[in-house]
Amino acid sequence: MRISNIGLMVKDLEGAKKFFEEYFGATVHAEYNEDNGYRSYIMKFDENPKIELMSKPEIVDVVKNRNDAGYIHICIKVDSKEKFDEILGKTKKDGYEILYEPDTVGGQEFRAIMLEDNIIEVCY
Repeated sequence: MRISNIGLMVKDLEGAKKFFEEYFGATVHAEYNEDNGYRSYIMKFDENPKIELMSKPEIVDVVKNRNDAGYIHICIKVDSKEKFDEILGKTKKDGYEILYEPDTVGGQEFRAIMLEDNIIEVCY
């Protein structure tokens, strides 16, 4: 067994799609548009799992407390320290909030980028 996809509800669907395309090289695997305004992109990486970015008109965005129970982040592993540094440098330059800086666990570096108050970790 393996995880097929992880769902992430966002306010700005096109902005989230661009984020994963631009920084992580993700591509659209499938797109859904329903009559009630629900839309989603399933974004594919080099390997599984995929990320399903979802949005709908009635979405309510509340500040998430990182100490609440439930899913707290997703982590994307990149192939090299160079790619890691490239992504972090570009997201910083583009104004994204970076958390855990610096953080090393078990010899691996981790950082987290805030996307609409959702934590996207990056490691190598």
